[in-house]
Amino acid sequence: MTSPAAWRARGLWHHPALKLGLLLLTGIFIAWAFHGQWTDMRASARAVRVEWRWIAAASATVLAVYGLLIQSWRMLLRGWGGELAYPVAVRIWTIANLGRWIPGKVWSVGALSVLAAREGVSGTAAAGAAVLGTLLNIGAGFGVAVIMGAEGLDSVYPGFRTGALAATAIFVVGVLALPRLLPPVLAWFAAKRGVPVADKQLSARTLWASAAMNAAAWLGYGVAFALFARGVTPRISGDPALFIAVFTASYLIGYLVLFSPGGLGFREAALTVFLVGVGAAGQGDAVILGVTSRVWLTVLEVVPGLVSLLSLPASQRAALPRAE
Repeated sequence: MTSPAAWRARGLWHHPALKLGLLLLTGIFIAWAFHGQWTDMRASARAVRVEWRWIAAASATVLAVYGLLIQSWRMLLRGWGGELAYPVAVRIWTIANLGRWIPGKVWSVGALSVLAAREGVSGTAAAGAAVLGTLLNIGAGFGVAVIMGAEGLDSVYPGFRTGALAATAIFVVGVLALPRLLPPVLAWFAAKRGVPVADKQLSARTLWASAAMNAAAWLGYGVAFALFARGVTPRISGDPALFIAVFTASYLIGYLVLFSPGGLGFREAALTVFLVGVGAAGQGDAVILGVTSRVWLTVLEVVPGLVSLLSLPASQRAALPRAE
């Protein structure tokens, strides 16, 4: 039997029994969310006519978004005195992106630290840039959702607009305060871990530039989703701004459910509810779009990471933080 001390040593997120329970909970939620929708989905599936040109355009847009997010990470890293060539940053970022599929979503930060350290960059700076980039990304996402369609989403989930506005306000205040707050926080962290303090500190200009790039990334994701919808379910139509808001809100909901790998189930359920609620799609079409977009995005997330991972020497792959 595992002792309490062992539980603390390994961490709750790393315990196999807990992981299995969380995955089971996710499966139950998926079954519940789509219960009773099978008939509608089958009827809609008969009318599906995939148009690959739209799928290709959507995929190219997502890959361009990845390029923007990688540059944002490099910018934050450079602000702390680290420097990575763009191709190297692509390899590191795509491998770390595989961490979306591990409950808790913290593996990616460890992978960034290890791989960046191999390139002579401070692992602490790489991890800090990753964490800060994630926070900027989430805050920018709420801002985009508010601007693009909070009123429509609020009609589906009353209170969404208020919550998103509050998150956006916190985000803006946080970005304004970060140039003053970060130096003492990083100094405390460095002293606690016994590592050197960063030679440079992030400027306000760098933070705002990164925030703007993350906002642009959400716009790109939404445009890609609209293109994908056109290629899979041409009957779905609507204001592009609404597609951006729906995709952004559902993606954020899935991401913030920490125990679900990749937000599996929760993102699709939110996407279906939003699309139907704002009148952009019928129940069957919305379910089909949720399921097919999950497969599409999973391929675009996993394949680049696996290609980059396989390009690493075996010794470097072995040095990556373990998921268990």
